[in-house]
Amino acid sequence: MDGAIFNRDMLLLARERRGYTQSYVAGELHVAPSLISKFESGVVTPTAQNIDRLADILRCPVAFFFQTDAVYGLGCSFLFHRQRKTMSVPEQRRLIATLNVLRMQIARLLRGTELESENSFNPMDVGQFDKDGPERIARLVRAAWKLPPGPVSSVVGAIESAGGIVIRYPFKNHKASGMSWWLPELPPLIFVNSDMPGDHQRFTLMHEVGHVIMHRIPSEQIEDEANSFASEFLTPSAEIKADLNNLTFERAASLKPYWKVAMQMLIMRAKNLGCIKLDRYRRLFTELSAAGYRRAEPLPIAPEEPTLLRQLVEFHMDEHGYTIEQLANMALMRDQSEFCNQFVPDPSRQIRAAMWL
Repeated sequence: MDGAIFNRDMLLLARERRGYTQSYVAGELHVAPSLISKFESGVVTPTAQNIDRLADILRCPVAFFFQTDAVYGLGCSFLFHRQRKTMSVPEQRRLIATLNVLRMQIARLLRGTELESENSFNPMDVGQFDKDGPERIARLVRAAWKLPPGPVSSVVGAIESAGGIVIRYPFKNHKASGMSWWLPELPPLIFVNSDMPGDHQRFTLMHEVGHVIMHRIPSEQIEDEANSFASEFLTPSAEIKADLNNLTFERAASLKPYWKVAMQMLIMRAKNLGCIKLDRYRRLFTELSAAGYRRAEPLPIAPEEPTLLRQLVEFHMDEHGYTIEQLANMALMRDQSEFCNQFVPDPSRQIRAAMWL
């Protein structure tokens, strides 16, 4: 590309996103692994022929290697999440690369557009509140977003009404449930693992919203604070407490479809609100385990589909006359079917798009 400079960081990002080792890429390129290392360290610049082959191997357009975007880490919520700490380093690097590439794609789809939202994200310093700060902030956010009493009918809808962008993506690792970024010149981006049950996705989304709103500065308490925020947002204590008094296994099952949260969360909520004693709390979780519900609960909650990105793609297609090929190129994607799978979930649009592939 005339005048453009090869960016070694983009090569590293493209490789780690696919989960490939340097040795694998070297084998496909028919060179020594040390040469790939030199490409990625900036010691050697690949030839035009090598760049074309790298694009083929890593399934990305040549232009991807010449982008100048910053690469971000997974943030403080990942740092302090106990389960995520057990992820291997290669798994963490693959996830970092995947979410960075998604962020780059979304940023390009947003260029030249202005998102109008009824509500907004307003940061609040949890340290300025008393010990119930996360719960108070959750109540303030519910009020600011004009949510009615009772269950949140659509968590995704609430986030999108405030201008946040929700991205459902298969993380391919159960230890990672969600992640969020609020970066300069971009709206809040909330990523959620699409392989999780719908009730877990709803809780994870609000957990990440809690991080976005409350946690500009990391601390050891941020995971507990985000959990408290999500619990209060989804199940306001003033409204649910009476339902949780002397909670039973059967009662938890009956409340799940109404509040659209997991039975496990309801049991935890009952304990934290003082509605059941510790021995009953333990007994209920024993019953959950005996029934095999710790991993797969009954009465599944349907996952919620984001609409904002889909509407953005439709706007580009309908108002500006873009084709799928042009939109895929805009989003730095070589595979048009991959673009459709990620950004055109509407089956009717998939059919229309297929006519252009």
